[in-house]
Amino acid sequence: MALRDELNSLYRPLDQKAREFIASFVKLHGGFRVTSGFFNGHSHKNEAGNYQEDAYPIPVISVMGLCDIEIDFDAITFTAKLKKGQITDFDWRKLSGVPFEVYGVEDYLCDYGNSQDAAQIKGVVSSSKETEFFVTFSFPTDTNGEQALRFLRTLQKYGFYY
Repeated sequence: MALRDELNSLYRPLDQKAREFIASFVKLHGGFRVTSGFFNGHSHKNEAGNYQEDAYPIPVISVMGLCDIEIDFDAITFTAKLKKGQITDFDWRKLSGVPFEVYGVEDYLCDYGNSQDAAQIKGVVSSSKETEFFVTFSFPTDTNGEQALRFLRTLQKYGFYY
């Protein structure tokens, strides 16, 4: 029983955050269609900078046509896509203060840049054979439903999709 209690104490905050977000996106403000579930197999960079796959499931909210939101133990991420032309023309200063990473859709382990080297993304993406790119934005775990909703509207405004 101790293991079950420990798992519940770890997962309850993630589940509550997912429910809060869904309520903000659908019930309170309308306009977004969402699905959700718990999924494993997400990749994260380890201390050595290499990707490793996580076996444990986390809540994922799919906002239809816009993004996936992954609620993990150490961060909340919003993942959306841009086409090659969109990403080479995008002014990353519009999203200053929001850490992000750009990586391939076909080869999702191929990095094309992040918020620290945003000025170089255009050149790296231009030389790629990929036609679409994932962009993952990271937020702290205490991000609330209103903040998440505002960011969804920002993604819409700038033409992100999923």
